[in-house]
Amino acid sequence: MPSTVDLELIKDIEDLIKKYNKKPDKNITKKDIVTLLQGADVIVPGNCNIKASRMIDEIIEGINFRPDVVKDGGKVRLLPVFTSYEQIPQDYLDTFSFMRVNAGTIYKSLEECDNIRGMVVNPFTEYNLEIKKKHSSKKTRTSAYAKPIDTTKTEAIIMYNDQKYVVKKTPFTIGRENTNIEIPESYISKIHVVISFKDGKYRIADYASTNGTKVNGTVLRPKVYYEIRDGYEIELSDKEKMFVYIK
Repeated sequence: MPSTVDLELIKDIEDLIKKYNKKPDKNITKKDIVTLLQGADVIVPGNCNIKASRMIDEIIEGINFRPDVVKDGGKVRLLPVFTSYEQIPQDYLDTFSFMRVNAGTIYKSLEECDNIRGMVVNPFTEYNLEIKKKHSSKKTRTSAYAKPIDTTKTEAIIMYNDQKYVVKKTPFTIGRENTNIEIPESYISKIHVVISFKDGKYRIADYASTNGTKVNGTVLRPKVYYEIRDGYEIELSDKEKMFVYIK
């Protein structure tokens, strides 16, 4: 259980990230956030294999923990970490095991890992922040992960009722009427959700709908953008489901 000091530090980090993402205060930099983060313990999701483990006194040895890895808008692989359990989507809580690790220790360890380019703090929430490694090995610099992402070739497709809707321009809207995807049902709001494209990523926001929106089972906060990725499921009003495909 984290101490009171740790909880205060986590709150400071989350507040800074939120302000940094909104960019109202130019005095807040990513470096400020990284400096604070290095002194904090973060939560890492992963798959835990205890088949070969054994318990000696009160210590369990031989546990194999394999962290989850996510991708940004392109092919860059990042290690997801969370500042608190409140930032973890329900599908993550249901799928993975979790381990607390010092963020500074994680960042140093990533320097030795060629195929992971950094970490992403609190993915899928407004408190998210990508932290890429400053230095890469010669092998990484020549790998596909080191290449710039060509966002002009990124294309999102929404599959709904066996029909394909290409997100050619954003904002892309889904709702009851006069939207890019129309669902003429009373439980669907006039503009239910909005999809946008920013910094090489597709994002979705619930447009303060009456009956809400879920992404992969996680309820979205009204008018807060969440990143969507290839294979994600969008559910409107607990009734209408659609899937995201990103090329």
